[in-house]
Amino acid sequence: MELLKDIFFKGISFEIIKEEIKEICYEKKLALTMRVTNYNDKKKKLAHSLNYISVGQGMKRGSVLTLNFGVYGTFLQSDAFVDLDIQFDGITKVEDGDRIEFEVNDGKLAALLLLRQNGQWFIVEDRESGNVNLNLKNKIEHFEFIEEQFGLTLQKFSVKVEDECSIKLFCEVLALNGEVTNDSFTIEAAIYDTDDNIVYHTSLHSSDFKGFEVYNFGTLKLDIPVDEISRIRIYPIR
Repeated sequence: MELLKDIFFKGISFEIIKEEIKEICYEKKLALTMRVTNYNDKKKKLAHSLNYISVGQGMKRGSVLTLNFGVYGTFLQSDAFVDLDIQFDGITKVEDGDRIEFEVNDGKLAALLLLRQNGQWFIVEDRESGNVNLNLKNKIEHFEFIEEQFGLTLQKFSVKVEDECSIKLFCEVLALNGEVTNDSFTIEAAIYDTDDNIVYHTSLHSSDFKGFEVYNFGTLKLDIPVDEISRIRIYPIR
């Protein structure tokens, strides 16, 4: 097992730096302080979800109390950290064997099961690996009625995730019904974020189309994490 504080998740680290039982409004509850550090050169949007599983007191949902960094998330600036205050109602003692279910960005950045041993928090299950490699093919949109006007069919779309903010994009372009025209055309790709803003645009031009070609848009370096892509539109223009 590895200590939580020793592992990076796409340039983000997490460390539980304090745990104590507090009496708040005549009720005892567990209060944790978790330090979140962003070592990336870009700000990151983060939202946290935690369940505490006590050996003797069952499962309790955590509440993130830090101002401006609530359960719905906010941006953490580059090369910066924030200390999250997290409370668990109904937990009146902490002991080895306790566990925490911990997710960041609905599990897209990290989905962990933590175990307390000798007063420290270890990772016993990590489902983060590969989560950035979303099935981005489901995000691709193309327009058959536009393609028909060009006598083309776009097919066999492929997306390869290079890293958190980079993808490679491919597609096949085929002459519709095998009929090749002499007109040149351009295949464009537009990438949208979750607010439906275009965050990347690129194009490839063809002036000597023979009826079939594989279009490789190369490595596209985005200003957003890959898991914030809402759709990718690919279409021909003249």
